[in-house]
Amino acid sequence: MSEGTTSPALEPEPAPLPDNDDIHREIFLRLPPLPSSVPRASLVCKRWRRLLSDPAFLRRFRAHHRAPPLLGFFADEDGDIEFVPTLRRPDRIPAARFSAPRKDDGDHLSFLGCRHGLALLVDRAQLEAVVWNPVTGTRRRVPFPPGFNQGHVYKGAVLSSSGDGHVHGDCRLIPFKLVLVHHAELHGSVATACLYESESREWGNVCSTAIPRLSLHQPGVLVGNQIYWMLSGTSDILEFDLDGQSLSVIQKPEDAHVTNNSGLQALRTQDNKLGLATVSKLGIQLWERKTNSDGFGRWVPLKTVELDKLLSISPSIRIRSATILGFDEDSNAFFICTNMGIYMIQLESLQFTKLFDGDCFTAYYPYTSFYTAGLGIGGGDSRAEMLNNTLSQYIL
Repeated sequence: MSEGTTSPALEPEPAPLPDNDDIHREIFLRLPPLPSSVPRASLVCKRWRRLLSDPAFLRRFRAHHRAPPLLGFFADEDGDIEFVPTLRRPDRIPAARFSAPRKDDGDHLSFLGCRHGLALLVDRAQLEAVVWNPVTGTRRRVPFPPGFNQGHVYKGAVLSSSGDGHVHGDCRLIPFKLVLVHHAELHGSVATACLYESESREWGNVCSTAIPRLSLHQPGVLVGNQIYWMLSGTSDILEFDLDGQSLSVIQKPEDAHVTNNSGLQALRTQDNKLGLATVSKLGIQLWERKTNSDGFGRWVPLKTVELDKLLSISPSIRIRSATILGFDEDSNAFFICTNMGIYMIQLESLQFTKLFDGDCFTAYYPYTSFYTAGLGIGGGDSRAEMLNNTLSQYIL
């Protein structure tokens, strides 16, 4: 370089690219949250399997997708519990994979509901609640609270203490809250409820309220920090407040004309408020309960769903005897059974999906969860056995 000339400015060094593993993790996060997605990718090579089976990645994967997919239903037909898968291959979960726990004598336990990847059953003979994770196979028995041995435990609900369904550490059963509702007719008809928390292993205070002299109807729905169950006969709603641990009864809309209890379903609206679906000859009427600053609540009609038009059914075929089977809080969809089959209807968009042809069971409990078979969190199988199961389920 000649004297008097200046050297050109040095070009800044390019920023280093992210580690290849980090790039792969970011790509893997965007895989669909269906049962086959992660296991199939893990079969590409040992490196991908190491990344995809990392518990930290699986937690990020669930957090990224938030709402888990609907894997199917637990159907209760007069006490006979059966898992009914709804996904098609290669995502379809074999019904036998989620066989419900049984009593020592081989009879089924009574099924009360699902939420956050957990299922709740009760063993009335042993006076115990059974919290079960169908994906891991883990279960915990919880003795009934004092005083619940007289009368009947009709309903209950289970939910994750953290409000989601992630796997917590190595315990294989996430911290949970459990609510049992007891019904007795010693001095009138009274509903009694109690809250159990798995982390403290203790029951809270018992609370009670008067209800009609009738049993409860349908599984509960979680809205905010309240759980709601329909009361059969009157069509009113029983509310349990998780924070205050209190019970109360909410009356149905005065203009809601229903002819049977199968035409009612409590639900959660888009505004995270209590809603109600009522079936009539015209279709399904959707309601929302609004509360003013003084705590006074009133029902407001939202929309009417005309099933014949919504489901695009030929005018020569009429829908009759529509029955609401349940409500899925994760997808915000309710399920109905008609003479044309069983449908899932999304609450806001009113998009519908025909799940399958079939008859109604006594009760349907939608089950949603992130299912990653073959990656070490799917049950009691060895890794080799689980990988073989994965290969046969997703590749063959």
